[in-house]
Amino acid sequence: MEEIKWASGRWQVKEGKADEFVSGWKSWITWTSDNVPGFRSGTLLRSEDDRLRFTSVSDWDDDASLKAWKVAPGFAEKFESMKMLCDEFVGGDQDVEASIHAPAPIRV
Repeated sequence: MEEIKWASGRWQVKEGKADEFVSGWKSWITWTSDNVPGFRSGTLLRSEDDRLRFTSVSDWDDDASLKAWKVAPGFAEKFESMKMLCDEFVGGDQDVEASIHAPAPIRV
């Protein structure tokens, strides 16, 4: 079985900082993609109910890749600059417990 790892964060962005946050997150994850082996993808979601609440998810080849990201030169500075734009951050690493996919459409 494939050992994909996931990292996530819930970001409560300070009033007036949402655009700066989104721009900074894109820059940080682009840097990650360019510099950290094992990175697969990153997605930033924005709440419809609270436009200052964001959820980020990224997936990784394995646990070693995810851990290497967090100690990579430049990670701490980039991560802290994102947190400074927020009133609250809650993050964590996850394993897939279950996954359901819609069936492929039937083509005639």
